[in-house]
Amino acid sequence: MRNLKAEVVRNAAKLRGWDVILKELCPEIDDRAFQKPGRHTKCPVHGVAGRGGDGFKFFRKDFQDSGGGMCNTCGTFPDGFKMLMWLKGYGFADAVAEVGAFLGIHSTADENQQAKVNRANEKALEARRKEIADKEAASNLYHSKRLNELWKASLPLTHPDAEPARLYLASRKILCWDRVGVDKVVRYHPSLASYNEDGEFEGDFPGMVAKVTKAGKPITLHRYFLTPKGEKAPVQSPKKMCMYPTDRLVTGGGIFIGSWDEVVVDVCEGLETAWAIETGTNFAVRVHPLVNATLLEGFEPGPSTKLVRIWIDKDRSGRGEEAGLNLKKRLWEMGIQAQLLTPSLPLLEGEKSVDWNDVLLKLGRMGFPQARRAA
Repeated sequence: MRNLKAEVVRNAAKLRGWDVILKELCPEIDDRAFQKPGRHTKCPVHGVAGRGGDGFKFFRKDFQDSGGGMCNTCGTFPDGFKMLMWLKGYGFADAVAEVGAFLGIHSTADENQQAKVNRANEKALEARRKEIADKEAASNLYHSKRLNELWKASLPLTHPDAEPARLYLASRKILCWDRVGVDKVVRYHPSLASYNEDGEFEGDFPGMVAKVTKAGKPITLHRYFLTPKGEKAPVQSPKKMCMYPTDRLVTGGGIFIGSWDEVVVDVCEGLETAWAIETGTNFAVRVHPLVNATLLEGFEPGPSTKLVRIWIDKDRSGRGEEAGLNLKKRLWEMGIQAQLLTPSLPLLEGEKSVDWNDVLLKLGRMGFPQARRAA
């Protein structure tokens, strides 16, 4: 039966558990994602086996009840139906029917019987929700304390001990790490513990930590793992966002150095990309890094903003351009002008992506729009 009542099937799925349902219906999802919701694994759509950490995860907070998750490249899927629509190419009615069939709901009679079962188990569901809420509160307290401890142990990039960070930035030809306001947002940490996607300890490394905020309120820290010589640390993922309390929403957030509510705002994905653009334009612009394509796509301008310039990455997957185009379209619909700026380098065979830091490294300031106009 194709036209099942979505709410009946949704409540039945909560009783059974979306973890059980999606594990059966979506064998393409890495089993480790089910073992620990919130753990990043390879994306079932675009991920490559063996690389790991491609950005897919289930929601840590309520996966069993919602079935939701996200991929840093592909986007956010708030519930199990949306997850199936993305993975299988289903329409909404087909996704509901697929879950219904798995749960034994094939007819109107099955549907009516399941509605009775749902009502009879409301108290059990409420008890489970309370148990989840209690665990969530304890987890939030732990993550909040850990974030505060990490930040308190950090040092300004100008500190003598922060040489590994300065060496790394120098290797990227970045010159604006000491400008006013940086020390309040991006700092050096002498010892960051790194764990891979399987939870295995990879070692302690020096690195940088950057505050991710939304409308001035802190959300989490983004970490950049380095070696004492200023190279990327030999870990599975040299850049990782810390876990954060579930009552904080990262969508709309970014690494904002200075005011984000200006008439003209420049945004991009990564921190190095932002600082490369600032260096490459001879500090004519201030660029706000939004961490990744998904957060770039969800950028929320301030009330004063009239124009947003979007400095996109050129990815083999096309995700950087897609995120930029989606943001541009949404901004125009809001009455805010938007402009896309694409790296002036070709994406060569074997390269995963090209960003504006690559432009700075290979072309210098002549690879940037303002430099060409001045010339």
